[in-house]
Amino acid sequence: MEVFKYHIFICTQTKPEGVESCVSKSAEQTLAVMREEISKAGLDSDVQITTCGCLGLCGKGPNMIIYPDGVWYSEVSPDKVQEIVQSHLKNGVPVSRWARADQQQMKQEIIDHFNKVKALKELLDRGGMVPDELNALMRGFMESRIILTGLELDIFSAIGTGASAKQVSRKIHAPVRSTEALLNALCAIRVLRKQDEIFYNTTLSSRYLVAGSPDDSRSALMHIAHLWHRWSTLTDAVKKGTSVAKDALKKRSPEATRAFISAMHKNASFASSMVVAQIDLTGVNSLLDLGGGSGAYAIAFARKAPHIKITVFDLPEVIPLTKKYIAQAGLAETIQTKAGDMTRDDFGKGYDLVFVSAICHMFSPKENLKLFKRIKRALNPEGRIVIQDFVLNPDKTSPRFSAIFALNMLVNTRGGGTYSGKEYIDWLSRAGFHKAELVKIPGPTSLVIAKK
Repeated sequence: MEVFKYHIFICTQTKPEGVESCVSKSAEQTLAVMREEISKAGLDSDVQITTCGCLGLCGKGPNMIIYPDGVWYSEVSPDKVQEIVQSHLKNGVPVSRWARADQQQMKQEIIDHFNKVKALKELLDRGGMVPDELNALMRGFMESRIILTGLELDIFSAIGTGASAKQVSRKIHAPVRSTEALLNALCAIRVLRKQDEIFYNTTLSSRYLVAGSPDDSRSALMHIAHLWHRWSTLTDAVKKGTSVAKDALKKRSPEATRAFISAMHKNASFASSMVVAQIDLTGVNSLLDLGGGSGAYAIAFARKAPHIKITVFDLPEVIPLTKKYIAQAGLAETIQTKAGDMTRDDFGKGYDLVFVSAICHMFSPKENLKLFKRIKRALNPEGRIVIQDFVLNPDKTSPRFSAIFALNMLVNTRGGGTYSGKEYIDWLSRAGFHKAELVKIPGPTSLVIAKK
């Protein structure tokens, strides 16, 4: 039984400078339009799109093959996509004037192309040229900065359902020249598309980056923009061993706090129910969500076990936001809140479970040990601590995100980082806990659970 009626393979492989490729011939734009047209035609459940490596006819790109028919289309510019979707994918009739039928000629073109690419790669290698893979890693920040600038200027909302560079420049109060350069670059990295000098949002940007969209994530993503300047201090932070940002020890501004909590809520709202499902709540009647932020996990706990008395503890500037999210969930009468600094203020006693999510990476090993001792005193006999965080494997080079996130903590905190399961278990043991275990769960985080 076929899962999809049609399976499309589209080449999106980049090539060295000077070598023709489907990407250099607007394959990314073709791909974006293809996805949009398939959705408009109501064919999402019938058509699967897979991006792939070189198909060999780079000089005739963009190239795509549609299976099970085995029809090969070349030079598929964005303006040809609608007809292919309507005729071939919807009505089952291939567009013959764009389909390749000259198999012998195609074979020779493919052989000639691969020989050309091979010769160029050998020439570059002999000359000691920096390979594309390394260049891509080194220049990765450029694409990030382009999107962040678009976000900060609210470019995507300014475009709406379509706008020229001049129209956008007026809305963001910037010169046409620089605005157009930014818009073109956003097209190049597939966040926008362009047709007849009019810029349009893609499915991706219209869903997440436009004001008023159902999944508007601009506020949450602004947290990444706030990290930009901190990451630029990484070299000095490595040399000093701690954050060198002048405002590292200062409280976040109200705007930054809202962006941070919004970002955390967006992430936690998706993951919380799955994470909470992994936690045994047998015998739990009182629960503390320590540093609970927006209350997303407290909300998930309350929905799983309505009988539990739940308290969210966080900083005074965060708790008003916590209350807002809890009220939106209809649980204002169920979940309590308490304001304070977890490193020095009393967060109560008599808890059967203390949940500590995305907190330990902010602290140094000594600070975590001290925090665990305070948590132990707050627990009832046989009470449990459940830690959720980005836990490193024993060699500390993976998972990839956890290893990179350690540097995010370096540039943003005095002593924070990411830690291995062994380190967590050691701290818990020294704090007086027993039966500590590392629990792998779906996603980038893990749980560390121990009993008083």
